[in-house]
Amino acid sequence: MDRLLSPNEAKFWLLDWVAPMNSVVVVQRAAAYPHRGAPARFTVPVVHLDPQSRPRWGPGDRAGVLLREDVTDEANWLSAAQHLLDVRVGNAGQPPWHAVVQSYPGGTTLLLSLNHALTDWRTSLQVAHAFLADEYPGPLAPPCEEMLPRTLFGAADADAMIDAWWSSRATARWHALGLEALTAILPRQGATRFAVCRLTPDDTAKLQDCCDAEGATLNGALAVALRDTMQIDRVAHAVDMARFIRPPPAPGPGLAVAHVFTPLGPGSFWHAARDNRAELFAQIRDGAAGDILLELPRLLLGGTPEYQPATMTITGAPTVGQSDIADPQATMCLVVSSARGGGGIIIISSHRGALQLIAGSPVDQPDVPLDAIVARLLAACP
Repeated sequence: MDRLLSPNEAKFWLLDWVAPMNSVVVVQRAAAYPHRGAPARFTVPVVHLDPQSRPRWGPGDRAGVLLREDVTDEANWLSAAQHLLDVRVGNAGQPPWHAVVQSYPGGTTLLLSLNHALTDWRTSLQVAHAFLADEYPGPLAPPCEEMLPRTLFGAADADAMIDAWWSSRATARWHALGLEALTAILPRQGATRFAVCRLTPDDTAKLQDCCDAEGATLNGALAVALRDTMQIDRVAHAVDMARFIRPPPAPGPGLAVAHVFTPLGPGSFWHAARDNRAELFAQIRDGAAGDILLELPRLLLGGTPEYQPATMTITGAPTVGQSDIADPQATMCLVVSSARGGGGIIIISSHRGALQLIAGSPVDQPDVPLDAIVARLLAACP
């Protein structure tokens, strides 16, 4: 077996131990699926438990699963993605991946389900590109915690926490606590239902022009729209930490996503959106995103981590770097993940160049009011 999972990888794996925690890559192409069957050269590692019950990366021991189906409408991808979030993949004794290829008049959709401990948005797209090209996607990236500059951590003991993760003391503590206790500190997540809303190209351009003129980001505007429609006072943001790593990680599987929370205070729409942008950057600068990666090591050394539940999380394409698959036939590339942190999720993506928002709602909670959120965004633009 290969190296231990890093702290961040292990967190997503622990979530997966409770209920499937997958990333589902969705690639629509105005072309046929390029292979007769599964790609021959495509392989990804899976998680094995060592004698101390610590998860380690190693080679797959099962074949991946590829299903093909004919559908009447390209919109059938959403229900298929929702199903693939709940299949078991990425552990020893399970398929390393599970794919569905949908053929419809005018094109095909690839849906590729991977364990979230293996990939985030950026790397899921890279891995899907290798799948379509029938290529080896590349070696697993080193732990992002070790590649990040120390300025990205706020904790004075960050180096000690990272070093301790790999120690025999941490291994003994992991084994003593057991998986039940280790998962008890994490927010619950489970089955999710999804809805999608596609803006027109004109509305997309209008919203982006408005964000630019107001000095705000789409994420900031979306956060305020959540405030106004759901009456929430803070929101979680997924942060692609790979943009802070120099040199950039090579293409291939790897996990470099963190989450930070920003408050949603009172004030006019665009004033609050600018504040949200500034607060997000300040949180990253002060080390909040890096510090969340240290919570599991802190637990193993006797500390008390505080994983905060998130009413809503905003995620989507990375701010910097490859956000699309280099495929002239592609009309839509995105990654769907389940509602995390105990609440809902909004996924920012695009379809044929226009903004597309996907809302995920835990099955035991009310629907995220997606139509009202979009209406609030557009109402803020004169």
